[in-house]
Amino acid sequence: MKHLRSLFEKSNRKLTISFFLTSVILIVASQIIGIADNFPGIGALWGGMNCLFFAILHPWRKPGNFGILAGLSFCFILLTFLIIYILASLKKTEYISEAVVFAFIGLFCIPGILVGFIGAIYWGSRKK
Repeated sequence: MKHLRSLFEKSNRKLTISFFLTSVILIVASQIIGIADNFPGIGALWGGMNCLFFAILHPWRKPGNFGILAGLSFCFILLTFLIIYILASLKKTEYISEAVVFAFIGLFCIPGILVGFIGAIYWGSRKK
């Protein structure tokens, strides 16, 4: 709850709203352009998801928090592949949805890794 309140404090409000509006504009534009085999549409959707991550996480000031985000996102990718491997070895491939795997890895895990690396590098390199 403390984190959610910090998003709309006077010092963070403008950045939160600008990141959120940018993400909404990019996500809506990607749906207008279309994402089916369309690189600009997929890029706009992916950029919108990155901006959404930044809108929620920009008040973090510790590089360790961003490092944990990147590590967890990478672990979720590994866990997804492990689950796919187990289901394939059990011949239960009807339970594997390519769209769900793509959406989970491409729209949540990879932006989480990217935002985690950028945040860790940015806050780690700042002079105190």
